[in-house]
Amino acid sequence: MFRSVRGMKDLYGRESDKFDFILSKFKSVGERYGFGMIYTPILEYTDVFLRSIGDETDVVSKEMYTFLDKGEESVTLRPEGTAGVIRAVVCEHMDQCLPVKLMYCGEMFRYDRPQKGRFRQFRQFGLEYIGDKSPHTDAITIAIAADCIRSIGFFDFKISLNSLGDDETRENYTKAIVKYFSRHEDRLSDESKSRLRKNPLRILDSKDKQDIEICSMAPILMDYLSKESRTYFNRVCSLLGDYEINYEIDNFLVRGLDYYSHTAFEIHPTAGSYREALGGGGRYDKLLSIFGGQEASGIGFAIGIERLMFLMDEFFTQQKKRKVAVVPVSEAETSTAFAIFRDLQNCQIASEFIHLGNLGKKMKIADRLGCDIAIIIGENEIQSKTVTLKFMNNREAENKNKTVRGADLIQFLRTTLDNQPACT
Repeated sequence: MFRSVRGMKDLYGRESDKFDFILSKFKSVGERYGFGMIYTPILEYTDVFLRSIGDETDVVSKEMYTFLDKGEESVTLRPEGTAGVIRAVVCEHMDQCLPVKLMYCGEMFRYDRPQKGRFRQFRQFGLEYIGDKSPHTDAITIAIAADCIRSIGFFDFKISLNSLGDDETRENYTKAIVKYFSRHEDRLSDESKSRLRKNPLRILDSKDKQDIEICSMAPILMDYLSKESRTYFNRVCSLLGDYEINYEIDNFLVRGLDYYSHTAFEIHPTAGSYREALGGGGRYDKLLSIFGGQEASGIGFAIGIERLMFLMDEFFTQQKKRKVAVVPVSEAETSTAFAIFRDLQNCQIASEFIHLGNLGKKMKIADRLGCDIAIIIGENEIQSKTVTLKFMNNREAENKNKTVRGADLIQFLRTTLDNQPACT
């Protein structure tokens, strides 16, 4: 039998319902803050990621799906969303009218060991706020990320926050950590020994246990912030307090991508068994110019939707939209039943039309499809201009069935079903 590629899952049924629920909530939050959707290609030229993410990052050096196309061009399945969005902003000349506020959602691809909350094909929601560099914009962007998590009903999380500073900060800090790690080079992993010569800041992102122990005593980046960077970061923290955002300073948070500067943050759950980052982001000052655009700063974040889906499994009983089934008893009532089904759809009432098989089989199908009410139309109902409603989830016999006049059916369903929109 054929099977799916390892680390790439089909999304259907309850899982697709959770995905749609999360995305709808996140898009609503983004729209409230004035962001519009952008859909970029899944496939980009490899240089889009090499030039922006950094060739010494784990993403580029280990995890990208890169291959030559039939034209002998090197192309890559996108491992993250920001680079493609910024490339699009420059290519479509959106950077000529700043600020630009864009949100996105789609598949990302990284070759990594599949585990809980980590797949080789996964989905992210993110947004980019481009062309407005100020502590207020940083605080607003972090607040949007927090609002997204809250919008699905989850409140047990914290924001880990750090500043990566400006060029002056990075230069001074790099000298300090090179000096520190050089004293411990014999204990570093082979990968970190290589990074010590090429990109020493990446050592702080190592997952090797021995490296993590050495990093715990490394110089703190905050101690090397330039005066301008420190003032900027202190203002961001002050504004987050005004937003009542629960955050803590993480001195070793550097994020996994090279384009970040100044503010960097991650979102971590504080309850439940799953404690990996749900998402994160930060400010970037040079991405637009890397792609040939004007000098302009931006800030953004991305949230892993599959990771939130794990939280929903642990903490929530998903409230599905209630649904009805329209069931003719026999072939003779099919036309009448179909007319009722069409009326329900016109009034945006979630419904199924079930007309194949005998009545028992139809009711089993209605139950399997998760219908809460079955609208049964037989010969007696047509003659009396009524319908019989069978409440599928009610175990009390006296409350299982109800007869309703056909003319009153829509209004009855509106008041009986949860969260049904009005007929227009």
